[in-house]
Amino acid sequence: MFRKSTALSFFTAILLGATHVSGQPSAADKAVADKLFDEGRALLDQNRVPEACLKFAESDRYDPSVGTRLNLGECHERQGMTASAYGHFGDAARLARERGDKSREAVAEERRQALEKKLSRIRITAPSGMAGLEVLLDGKVLGAAVFGTALPVDPGSHVVEARAPGRTGFHAEKVVPAGPATVEIVIPELAAVAPAAGKDVAEAPKPQWSQLRGVGFATGIAGVVGLGVGVGFGAAALQKNVASKEKCEAGDPTRCTTEGYSLRNAAGFSADVASVLMGIGGGVLAAGVVMFVVGGNEEPAAQAERAWITPVVGRGSFGVSAGMEF
Repeated sequence: MFRKSTALSFFTAILLGATHVSGQPSAADKAVADKLFDEGRALLDQNRVPEACLKFAESDRYDPSVGTRLNLGECHERQGMTASAYGHFGDAARLARERGDKSREAVAEERRQALEKKLSRIRITAPSGMAGLEVLLDGKVLGAAVFGTALPVDPGSHVVEARAPGRTGFHAEKVVPAGPATVEIVIPELAAVAPAAGKDVAEAPKPQWSQLRGVGFATGIAGVVGLGVGVGFGAAALQKNVASKEKCEAGDPTRCTTEGYSLRNAAGFSADVASVLMGIGGGVLAAGVVMFVVGGNEEPAAQAERAWITPVVGRGSFGVSAGMEF
């Protein structure tokens, strides 16, 4: 491209040169950078532009140089990535200025200024005074200072997003044509997000048990416990009675061994306890049911804080332990 005249050959020599940062990269880094640079130039001469761009970018990472950045600019300009090329030419000019390389600074500035006339741009306008507003261009957060400024971008599709606490989001995807062109994107006032249904509405207090109803519930449980324990004693009485018969004569149940008499007496005692407990349990259960029905409901403050039912199992008996705290 730059080999048709003496002037162009001089420009090519400038473009191919590589000025390294003294004292920063190691000798090995410079060797890698030079190798990648040479491969990039060869690929660019073969018009294998994307591959060449990758080589130049990696070379610049190992050893930043004016020549590498000039070639990066050339590479991206051939790809139509005008904003990227514009940035690389600007970088090359600044680096050349820092190193006192007037000739290549002039070349870089000339290329940058020529490209400025071809740039594609996006101008974003955002409402002022919106608390917490955050605007993103292609996923990168923008500072408020860029609003209203035509920002250079590579041609193609670009996404603009906006968000703010307590407000709906904004999303726009625009295709920016090859320049010179400017696409305008106006971010509207973001609408406030409506509160979720029912969040700000106080729920009506649910009816809760009154203290009397809670006492009735606990009393009913106690009655059930009494009945259960009574049934346990009744079962024990039957078991002991059957066992006592095995210790008595079959023809005369009144003639038993000492163990048989003991089992028969124990069976009678258990039967008596069962009768008493079942009678009391039934009465207590009935009283609990009456209090539960009559007690009704009241405010949550009167609700029972804790209720429990715990099984109790013993040798030859069973039952439950129950209660309630207010």
